[in-house]
Amino acid sequence: MIVRAIGLGFLLWLAIVAVFRFAGEIVLPPDEMPRMITFVVTPPILWFISFGAVKLLKGARGDEGEAAVGLSLPGLFLGGFATHEFPRVFPNMYPTLDGAFGAWLMFAYASVLFFGLSMTKLAPQDERL
Repeated sequence: MIVRAIGLGFLLWLAIVAVFRFAGEIVLPPDEMPRMITFVVTPPILWFISFGAVKLLKGARGDEGEAAVGLSLPGLFLGGFATHEFPRVFPNMYPTLDGAFGAWLMFAYASVLFFGLSMTKLAPQDERL
């Protein structure tokens, strides 16, 4: 399942990059208030997408955390490249938004990981400290 989750995570990353490439100035504007709104609405949107992705992968109960890691890894790796090469990848956006984009990307994938790990049902022997 992890390979399928990584493949789906790569498609998720491609979709995110396409949204920012073609509508980035709308999604992550230079003004502070709309940018904060983007940060606030990101987790619920990605929780919904993550829930659909976990159901699509049809993993066993308890594998939600593994699926979330698979969904997040491609975006975390490739997102670093997109942030580093921000003016080339996103010529439609202000170059000074590279830090905000990198922070948003980490925040977005952290919310995917949080969702997957919070959905995982652990066995009683796994909950020992």
